[in-house]
Amino acid sequence: MATRKIRKYGAQVLRKKSLPVEDISKTTIRIIRDMEETLKKKKGIGLAAVQIGVLQRIFIAWDAEKKKLIHIINPEILETGSSEIDMEGCLSFPEIYFGIQRPTKLTISGFNPKGKKIIIEAKELLARCFSHECDHLNGILIIDYASEEEKKYWKEKLEKLEK
Repeated sequence: MATRKIRKYGAQVLRKKSLPVEDISKTTIRIIRDMEETLKKKKGIGLAAVQIGVLQRIFIAWDAEKKKLIHIINPEILETGSSEIDMEGCLSFPEIYFGIQRPTKLTISGFNPKGKKIIIEAKELLARCFSHECDHLNGILIIDYASEEEKKYWKEKLEKLEK
């Protein structure tokens, strides 16, 4: 396992759409293990493969309720419930937060690292995290939801990240 460099706002790869995983290989498992190590070191709650420069539809998320890490390959959001606005951060936007409307409940499907089909119903923070990570896999970033006032407030930090 290795800690990987997290791509920051301004990195072109973050705007690309990730490709489906065709085969869960040893390389796929190594990527997931590296993502685990990176997430742990950075003290985050979620990480998409694209954030470490890998354009594959994989993300991991910490389920605080069950105290375990969830791994989802080729995720697909099946259903969402009501939504709310809350402050949200991102490892690709260190120390920057935006108020973002996300589902408070969602159902997601995908595969675990053993290739088994999984369906998970998530609520509150975990639902927000799943939605956030799925956005990453589609090249969507938290700044895309930000108001002009928020962008102006964070302008200096955002410009430093883009360099």
